[in-house]
Amino acid sequence: MTFIILLSFLPLIVRKIAISNSKEWVGRSISLEKFKLNYFTGTIKLIDFKMYEADDTGKFVAFDTLIIDTEPYRLVSNELVIERLYLKGLDINVVMKDSTFNFDDLITRFGAFSADTSGAVPEENPMIIELSNLELNDGLLTILDAAIEKEVELRNLDFFIPYIRLDQSATSEAGLKFDFKNGGYFQSQIDIDPIGGNFDAELIIKDLDISGYDDFVAKYIDLGPFVGETDLDLKLTGNINSPEETIVSGSFLLYNFELKNNDKPMVGIKQLNIRLQEADPAHNRYVLDTIRLSQPYVYFELYDSTNNLVEFINWAMPPGDTLERNNEETIDSTFTAELFYALNNFIIDDGKIDILDRRTGEPFKYHLTELALSTDSISSKATWIETQSHMLLNDRGKLIAEVGINPSNPMDVSVDYTITDFMLSDLNIYSRHYMGFPILYGDMYYKAHTSILDGQITSENKLIIHNVELGNKGGGLYDLPLKFALFLLKDKDGVITLDVPVRGDLKDPKVSIGKIVWNTFKNLIIKAAAAPVKLLSGLIGADPKDLASIDYDYLDTVFTEKRQRQLDLLLQLEQEKPDLEIELIYLNDPELEKNEIAKAEAGKVFMEKKKKDYQVDNTGFEAFVRAEVKSDTMDMLKACRQLVEKSKIDSLFDQYNRERISDIEHYLTRANDSTEIVVIREKPDAPKNLGSKPIFDVKYGMKEEKLP
Repeated sequence: MTFIILLSFLPLIVRKIAISNSKEWVGRSISLEKFKLNYFTGTIKLIDFKMYEADDTGKFVAFDTLIIDTEPYRLVSNELVIERLYLKGLDINVVMKDSTFNFDDLITRFGAFSADTSGAVPEENPMIIELSNLELNDGLLTILDAAIEKEVELRNLDFFIPYIRLDQSATSEAGLKFDFKNGGYFQSQIDIDPIGGNFDAELIIKDLDISGYDDFVAKYIDLGPFVGETDLDLKLTGNINSPEETIVSGSFLLYNFELKNNDKPMVGIKQLNIRLQEADPAHNRYVLDTIRLSQPYVYFELYDSTNNLVEFINWAMPPGDTLERNNEETIDSTFTAELFYALNNFIIDDGKIDILDRRTGEPFKYHLTELALSTDSISSKATWIETQSHMLLNDRGKLIAEVGINPSNPMDVSVDYTITDFMLSDLNIYSRHYMGFPILYGDMYYKAHTSILDGQITSENKLIIHNVELGNKGGGLYDLPLKFALFLLKDKDGVITLDVPVRGDLKDPKVSIGKIVWNTFKNLIIKAAAAPVKLLSGLIGADPKDLASIDYDYLDTVFTEKRQRQLDLLLQLEQEKPDLEIELIYLNDPELEKNEIAKAEAGKVFMEKKKKDYQVDNTGFEAFVRAEVKSDTMDMLKACRQLVEKSKIDSLFDQYNRERISDIEHYLTRANDSTEIVVIREKPDAPKNLGSKPIFDVKYGMKEEKLP
């Protein structure tokens, strides 16, 4: 009877002793509400257990109920059999501060029990362990990062292992599941062949809300606040005896992701889907089936010498920052497997890029939408990769592009793209800032083929611009005759067609694509404005010389058919381009023509007296003139001007000029009484007259602007 009474009180005694000596035995205080033991069934039950922190300030581990159902009689056969192990309400609180944890003392205390037994002789008849119905229900794991005072909670921890036996031939199964504090859950399932060691495992994360984890990420990279949800499904196949040869496959899904910078969305994505076909680290082989970005978003802001993305990277990962590692990883130098990687599909759907350029004084906003991109298969064995893409430019223009790249040398690139329905007014802010001209309207078609090979850029660009009109110039960083050049480049239908080749050496550190393109454009504008005759002659199919000037010789005043035809071409040009201003600038060197007049008048005197032509008998003519002025040393032209009266020379000079100008003006008005072509005579002392024969130099401009 005494023995029976002792057995009935034994659980209470054990509970009291364990609580009283817990500090000495395990280094922690514990509490236990109930301890029950069924001697007949071998069932042990613990109710409301708590283990406290080392300083007794708080709870470290607790659980509501632990039930262990054993078969004690099997110990006689050297078998440990647990028919059921049920744990409910497990609550673990882990505190992490830098590299230390609140359970380090337990590891130190009990680490001595795990002494190295590598040299021990294995038992001849080892105990067989058989475990059934291992179950965790409604567990909670809280991890507190004391450095940032943030915690992660893993709720509703559940797992179930139906059966494990050390020498069993059947596959063991185990499962684990728990919920995250922010939403979503983790679930795992593993099947193991304990004899052969083969295993199949699946790890699933579903609907995990990643918002709130930014402070933890900031310990390694300061991304700032972000939101989103993620799914992960990984399948692992391998052998527990060779874990390094495990093969991984699965999928990763990130959706509704948004990363903010300065309270503005900077990067976002509706859905990122990555499907891993195979990762085989042992053979250095990695194959991705698909990477698909649906509705990605980027906000790109440009400043004078940088942009928001560069500033963000420098802020998130300051130069010089490194992640300290206690243990340096070493690479097995005997590993010789060649790296193989492949990506079967890379797709972007319905992307969007918002651009804000603050470099122009007035913010320039531009939107790229409906961005789509797809690629051919990418692999480590590919010699050339091509991508196809298209996008909408500021809700109107359309861009279609094909880009090729050499993966072994990313500097070898080929780009073909076409832009249609592009509205030039979208670039109005740029045009005003750099050129000083506002773009009122106009649209553009642009087709280009660009290749970069060994650092040498070769680009063929075809632009067709319709109905472009610029406003009046006001300011601008560059003083280029853009408006006049575009006006000249227009054909009779208002269309500008340009073939613009671009060449350059990108290996020169002083050279950039932007500078090459800008210099090419600038030179095109300058040449067009400086040499309008070539462009205008092509408009009406004329010889450029006929549109450049109407030439006379000294003493010549005859209005010839050639000169009439030249005026007809100018009148035709005026009709073809009504806004074209045409001025005939009359030039003539007075002294040179007066010399010729004096010589011709002296020749008439020579003819009267000697009956000879002065242009035929030069020697006789010179002797005659010198004899008339009684000087053998005087310059011949000066002698002629002394021989002929000055008033007569001046009178004839004025007469010749009047006749030339009058003939031109009268013909223009007779041919078209509404013509606006004007004749302007330069002042006699104007520098342009010096050395000039009598000519009408044709100047072109736009009616609302001064001629260049």
